[in-house]
Amino acid sequence: MTKKIGWFCSYTPVELFHAAGARAVGIKSDSGAEHEDVLLGDAMCSYVRSSMGGALTGAYDHLDGVVISHSCECMRRLADGWNFRQGEIKPQMLHLLDVPKVLTPSSIRFFAGDIRRMAKSLEARYGAIPDEALRKAISLFGETRRLFSEIDALRKEKETAVTGLEVEALVTSSWDMDREELNSTLKRFIDEKKGASNASKAPRIMIIGGPGNKSLIPAIEESGGLSVVENMCSGLRAYTGTVSPKEDPYEELAELYLSKTPCPRMLGAKAEDTVEELKAMVKEYKVDGIVYYTMKFCANMQMQYALLKNEVEMGVPMKALEGDISSEVNEREVHSFIKRLAKGKKGKKSRRRGGLS
Repeated sequence: MTKKIGWFCSYTPVELFHAAGARAVGIKSDSGAEHEDVLLGDAMCSYVRSSMGGALTGAYDHLDGVVISHSCECMRRLADGWNFRQGEIKPQMLHLLDVPKVLTPSSIRFFAGDIRRMAKSLEARYGAIPDEALRKAISLFGETRRLFSEIDALRKEKETAVTGLEVEALVTSSWDMDREELNSTLKRFIDEKKGASNASKAPRIMIIGGPGNKSLIPAIEESGGLSVVENMCSGLRAYTGTVSPKEDPYEELAELYLSKTPCPRMLGAKAEDTVEELKAMVKEYKVDGIVYYTMKFCANMQMQYALLKNEVEMGVPMKALEGDISSEVNEREVHSFIKRLAKGKKGKKSRRRGGLS
C-alpha cells in the first residue's frame, strides 16, 4: 500500500481505507507545532491545535489525504481551518465525516450512509471499493480487536505480567503499522505473556481520558503504580467492538463504531451505559484507583468528570489531572496519589491479617 490516509478520531472506520488500498495513519500525538496554529483560537483543545499547526508546517505532507470525524466541535473547527488553508496544505483529500451521538437503529442507518459517502470520496481517487474487499478488511481488523481483547483478559489477572507501558507501545504501533504485521506482533506478545505472572503489590490504576498524553503512563508506573486499563481514545476506544454480520457491510461498520467503548460525547442510552461500564471495569480489572486525565477545553471530558465526581459512586479514589497533549503531567501529584493508594492497600492487607489471627 503506497497511499496513506490520516485520521484523528477513534470513531473513524479505518477498515474502509484498507479496502481502498490505502494505509490508515493515526494522527494521535503532538506534532510539535501547536504554536503554529493561527486559525482556531485559544479556546480549542491542544490536540486539534497541534494537528492544525502540524498541517500548516508540513508534518503530514507524507499523507495523501485526511478524514476528520465530527466527533466534537473542536474537530469540526479543525476541518474548517484545514479546508480554509487547503491550498497551503499538501494532503489533497479532506473529508468530514458526521458521527451520530446516539446509538439507535436510525442513527446506524444514518452513519452507514455517511460512511458510504466517504467511500465515494475514496473511490474518486483510488478506484472502486468492492463490498468483498471491505468485508475482508472488516475481518482483518476484527482479528486485531480480538487480539487486543486477549491482552485485556491478561491484564485482568491478579498477578498480570502486562504493563501499561507495553500496551501503550502496542496501541501506538497500531496507528500506522501494516495490519497483518500488527496482528502478528500482537500474537507474539500474547504468547510471551500467557502463563507469566508478576506478584507486584503495585496499586492497579484505571486511566480515563481523551487523547493520550505520552507522559501519563510513565509517570504512573515510575511512581510505583500499574496501569491496567486505559478508557481513552488511545486505549479501549481504539480497539473495542464486536462485528454483527449484516447484509450491508456499511451498516456493519456503523454499528461496530457506534456501539464500541464510548467517548463521553455519546448521549442517550449509550451515555447511561458508559457509567455502568466504568463501574464494572473497576471490578473486572481489580482497580485500586482512577486517574482522570482531561485536556484543557475538552468540554466532553470535563462534564463526564463532574458527573463521576458528584453523582456516581465509583468505589475507589479518583485523581483529576488536567493538561495539554504536549505538556508534562504533574509527576508530584501522580506520585502522591500512587503513594496514598499503596499505603491504603497495605493497610487493608494488615487488617485482613489481623482479622485472621
